[in-house]
Amino acid sequence: MKKLKKLAVVAGGALASAGAFAQTASTGVDVTSTVTSINGVSTSIVAIGGAVLGIVVVAWGYRVVKGFLGR
Repeated sequence: MKKLKKLAVVAGGALASAGAFAQTASTGVDVTSTVTSINGVSTSIVAIGGAVLGIVVVAWGYRVVKGFLGR
């Protein structure tokens, strides 16, 4: 039971600390250039991810069909 109380106190302290940090870190930081950069490459990332996923699906489909038909 002591471990549970200690864990609760540590978790509460960490939560309070994270909340305080989040409030102070948001002042004076301009993230517009980062957001613009991410938005610029998101189309490429989606295209590459779709191609990789397509290759995985084709390989999986081949294995399933091969399993149905036998060797």
